[in-house]
Amino acid sequence: MVKNNKIGYFHNTPNILKADEFYSEEIRTCTGGGLVNPHLEAEGFHFWDDKPNIKNFPDNINKLFRFVKNPERGILIGSKQREENPYSLEMFTKFKKVFFERVKNISLFEKHKFEISESNYHYSLKDDTWTIYSAFRRDNNSALKPVKNLDDLLECFENVLIADGDRLFIGKKEILPQDCPGIFAHKD
Repeated sequence: MVKNNKIGYFHNTPNILKADEFYSEEIRTCTGGGLVNPHLEAEGFHFWDDKPNIKNFPDNINKLFRFVKNPERGILIGSKQREENPYSLEMFTKFKKVFFERVKNISLFEKHKFEISESNYHYSLKDDTWTIYSAFRRDNNSALKPVKNLDDLLECFENVLIADGDRLFIGKKEILPQDCPGIFAHKD
């Protein structure tokens, strides 16, 4: 994965970057993603799931939509059910609600299912491509397992939704709507 313009994940700060290319790592209980006007402008973000970011959510959303105005596409990645991270699901749900209200096409990789699981992403405006690397460990005795096929993807996340107009590849294999109709959005 080519990496330029890292988006960090720090407490109490909006971690947003508008650029032609960017990436973020170690999205576990956090919420990461981005907003895009394909081939024109893009931004990525990574918000820590803490009380200050919940409190400042309206300001953070305003910052996101000020950087990329009227985005056509978006993606959300992350969250996890853990007692130690009580704001994780709330943060993701808030982003999801606003994104679905304000952006036409949203793809989701929602709620890591396992205690040890994380996602990293990279975006390139040049070819309008998100590259996501996710891995999980079923229990403390098993090795970290990267998502290498559709079954792994469905095991890693509670909810996957591929927006209308987006395509999903795992490795070099394209996953088509007939392979898993439940994850592909359909035009009304």
